[in-house]
Parts: sequence; structure tokens; C-alpha cells
Amino acid sequence: MASYELFKTSIEAAEGGFQLLKNDKGNYNSRKELVGTNHGVSAKFYERVIGRPPSVEDMKSLTKAESHILFKNEFWDKVRADEIQSQGVAEIIADHAINANPRVTAKIVQRTLNNYFGKSLAVDGAIGSQTLQAINSVDDKLLFEKIADGRLAYYKSLSDYRYFAKSWTSRVYELARKFGIEIKKKEM
Repeated sequence: MASYELFKTSIEAAEGGFQLLKNDKGNYNSRKELVGTNHGVSAKFYERVIGRPPSVEDMKSLTKAESHILFKNEFWDKVRADEIQSQGVAEIIADHAINANPRVTAKIVQRTLNNYFGKSLAVDGAIGSQTLQAINSVDDKLLFEKIADGRLAYYKSLSDYRYFAKSWTSRVYELARKFGIEIKKKEM
């Protein structure tokens, strides 16, 4: 089964420290104040965690250890990654859950399993027992590849793709490289 401890290095490579990007919606709190992100934790998400709009100081004080607790509890566990047999598949799913959100990710996984593996899953945005069973019943390298393709298509559909294409797509390609899977480069 997959392990969050093994995933830590991947997420640390994908997510940097504090940043304050005007074009990134995740850098704004609910008051529309630019407060930044830290270790991959967005202001929008952190606001839900702390129960109030975070300040720049709140974001800057978030530690890497705290971000891992949040990633494990709110993303890795939500997509039930510990129950996925393939570390690579667990990581491509959990990484996207962090980068997009667990529901978006689950829908991509469910559509992928239906369209390429002949499964008949409800596309409900939740990784439940049937989705887990389907994930663990198919070729993991092909599933990784098809989920990666789904992620790349999802990113391309977003209005702010032009600003973040390089960083978003590099996450997918880096994970593929880590697990020895070749993903054909898509035009940006």
C-alpha cells in the first residue's frame, strides 16, 4: 500500500516556501487581501483551517511540518491514498488533490477508469470503496498515464493556465519521471 512518508519528498519538490503571487487566486483570503501561500498551503484553504481570514504573517508562520499535517489529513486521507496499492498512482492522485482539490481529482480518476478501463463508476467526486477497488484492479502504469493526461487536460481548461502552465504541468512530468512513466509532452 502507498505511504504518505514516501510522498513527502514529491510534495516538497513541487511546493516551495512562502510566495506572494498577484495572479494566483490561492494567494488571497476571503477579504480579497493578497496574503500569499506557504509550502503549498493556499490562503483560501488555510482560512478554512484557522476559521478566519489569514494575514501575511499567518501565512509566513506556517511551517513545513504543519503543512504536512494538513496535506496528510485533508488531501492524502480524503483520497484514501493509504488504500491504493501503487505508490505512483497514490501520488499522482494526492498531488492533484493538493493542487486542485479532492473532488476535482476524484472525478478525473472516475472518468479515467470508466473511459479507459471499462468501469461503470458514478462520477461523484468521492473516492469510495468502488473507486478504490477499481483503482487497485487495473494496470497501475497505464492508470497513472491516463490520470496524468486527465490532469493536463484539466489544467489547460482553466482560465489562469497561461500564468501557471509551466508549474502545473511540471508537477505531472516530475511525478512521471519519479516512477519511470513516460508521459507525452502536451502543447502549452
